[in-house]
Amino acid sequence: MKLAKAAEEVRSGLLDLTREGGPGNFMVISSGDIYVQFAGSPGNPSVLCESISAKYFPKKLKISSVAVKKKLKALGFVLGGNEIETFSRTYEILTEKQAQAVAKVALQILKDVYNVANDAELQIELSLE
Repeated sequence: MKLAKAAEEVRSGLLDLTREGGPGNFMVISSGDIYVQFAGSPGNPSVLCESISAKYFPKKLKISSVAVKKKLKALGFVLGGNEIETFSRTYEILTEKQAQAVAKVALQILKDVYNVANDAELQIELSLE
């Protein structure tokens, strides 16, 4: 699926994280080595979003760690993690409108933070456990 066409599938997956499956639900939206991931559980409107630091990407991607940090912090993400540095933010998803807004942010991160092209192929893995 192309990045430009992925919003509906991401929105639907975000709603599923909070309404179906079990406590180990997750969704990963990726393009090659670049990804944004979400974790949630049914009955809990809080969904954790994580995005890995650019320092773990292959050098061929030529993505600036400083630029990534600045852009993700502007979107409300905080840098954390022990062994593996990640950016994270928690979103509340109770409505379709909230899910749509978070889906838009996830795709914006891929496009504007990590320079994934609109016509790039995305893989969306949804696991409801």
